[in-house]
Amino acid sequence: MIEMPEAMTIARQMDETLTGKTFRHFGRGELVHKFLWLSKPAEEYDAFLAGKQMTGGKSYGRSIYLYVGETHVLWFGELGGRILYHPQGMPLPAKYHLRWAYSDDSSMTFNMQMWGFVGLLEKSALASHPYAEVGIPPLSDRFTFDCFNQLLEEYPEKTKKGVKGFLVTSKHINGIGNGYLQDILFKAKIHPSRKIPTLTPAERANLYAAIQDTMAEAIKLGGREDEHDLFDHPGGYSRLMGNQTVGKPCPNCGTTIEKISYLGGACYLCPNCQVRP
Repeated sequence: MIEMPEAMTIARQMDETLTGKTFRHFGRGELVHKFLWLSKPAEEYDAFLAGKQMTGGKSYGRSIYLYVGETHVLWFGELGGRILYHPQGMPLPAKYHLRWAYSDDSSMTFNMQMWGFVGLLEKSALASHPYAEVGIPPLSDRFTFDCFNQLLEEYPEKTKKGVKGFLVTSKHINGIGNGYLQDILFKAKIHPSRKIPTLTPAERANLYAAIQDTMAEAIKLGGREDEHDLFDHPGGYSRLMGNQTVGKPCPNCGTTIEKISYLGGACYLCPNCQVRP
């Protein structure tokens, strides 16, 4: 799934590469997925976008925004897969879910994995959409340590769900998914099922620092090595905890890294460094 470092990388590349281009055609590819949602039928997308110019790209948390003219925006919501740019003369993928063709014969395709949402909205509607710019992205000016502590206290399920539930819920923090969660918790030496009230002041400080350090490093490196940017280049961030490290020794203590299931997904951890509560 695309998380904040990947979203920032792709949005910056969209801004640099697509700004000024004019849409010629939008359509679906031969691949169909029941968990790919559009806010309008493909025919309406195509009719509206034809002849419109791209005016910039930006990200917010895990979302990517590609601006259309002065009034509308293409919103790539929480999603997994590859958004790829294809210059004039370059072949398209053999299969894809969506394609945006431009007047200079370049294209952009989206090949989805798991699920995804691509909306076409007015800018004013985006500002008030309940699932758009909710939650505070790490590294933003608003995401101070005091703000982080306040969010921890305001989390309505702080006595039921663990730290994992808090970090991957976009209503509180927007940008972290299950991919970066593993390294954040490992660096902070916190088990994913730890309940918020059990965290000491020192552990809160360590968790905040781990979030900032992990996100900053991943953004600098263009995202994770198992995700790809707009030009199909993999990111440079190698995860400390993930499916590729299960069964290997912990880089801190040498204990074998384990995989557990928690809150409907896999978690990877060191059972010695991250003691189960």
